[in-house]
Amino acid sequence: MRHGSSVAEQVWNRASGRCEYCRMAQKYDELTFEVEHIISKKHGGQTVLSNLCLACFSCNRYKGSDIAGRDIRTGKLVPLFHPRRMKWVRHFRWNGAILIGRTPIGRATIAVLGINLPHRVELRQQLIDEGLFSPSAG
Repeated sequence: MRHGSSVAEQVWNRASGRCEYCRMAQKYDELTFEVEHIISKKHGGQTVLSNLCLACFSCNRYKGSDIAGRDIRTGKLVPLFHPRRMKWVRHFRWNGAILIGRTPIGRATIAVLGINLPHRVELRQQLIDEGLFSPSAG
């Protein structure tokens, strides 16, 4: 991180302009990405780099202040994916334009954030077809 840059700039740079949940790049989304509190302020989350991530508008709106969700396979309540403390590839993998949860945390995060809603999958598939989105890049 550059010395003297704002916290928001540092978050954007660290994420390389990609949503840290669904991996969409800002340049392919018409809605502006947001610096998001991973643990919301109402749950005691602080505005510090270790609790901030870059989120696309869709992921951020669906997530809201949630910090947990139900695993669709087991029905158990589990924490949502935490981009600062967890490795993305441990919890998720791509099957074309569909994001697959490898773990209860991954499955719950995909469900709560609506990552595989039809319109979102359709956009990713269009970008894949145009060679603009590479799921293998994760």
